[in-house]
Amino acid sequence: MAWNPGDDVIAVQRAPEPGGAGGAYRAFGETLRGLKTTFARMLERPVVYQYPEEKVPVYPRFRGRHKLHRFEDSKLEKCVGCSLCAAACPADCIRVVAAENTPDHRVSAGERYAAVYEINLSRCIFCGYCEVACPFDAITMGHDYEMSDYNRQDLIFTKEMLLAEPLERTPLRTEDE
Repeated sequence: MAWNPGDDVIAVQRAPEPGGAGGAYRAFGETLRGLKTTFARMLERPVVYQYPEEKVPVYPRFRGRHKLHRFEDSKLEKCVGCSLCAAACPADCIRVVAAENTPDHRVSAGERYAAVYEINLSRCIFCGYCEVACPFDAITMGHDYEMSDYNRQDLIFTKEMLLAEPLERTPLRTEDE
């Protein structure tokens, strides 16, 4: 016996009928709405920064150049060479080689210190996982974003470069910006 649609079958309308006012709105309404936004933006004055002299302000949580820290009182390095930052790094751009502290050559407060600490900034994705993984807050990310160079070897920051004070040349955004 062949199937025959009877009174118990409900026809579902999948799309509106073509033509009419609804079809015209779908065809041109969204375009007109986008043009309204475009023309409203044309009346605003552009925000222009004279870049080399005037820096673009960054947000307080901006993640820029890495910095290794020392203790303020003893001037010992906070990094103990645990390599948790290197393990947390998804780009595998951090290299840590640990060495043992001796009583006559004390570099950090722990039993070990980072004899070699390098960050390859050409591979870094500035995710901040290294900062989160460090149990001693030895590495943080600052607000400096001007780190371009012509040579890839110059983008490998060594421990001495990371311990040095970065130039503060990037302003922070205020709450009303």
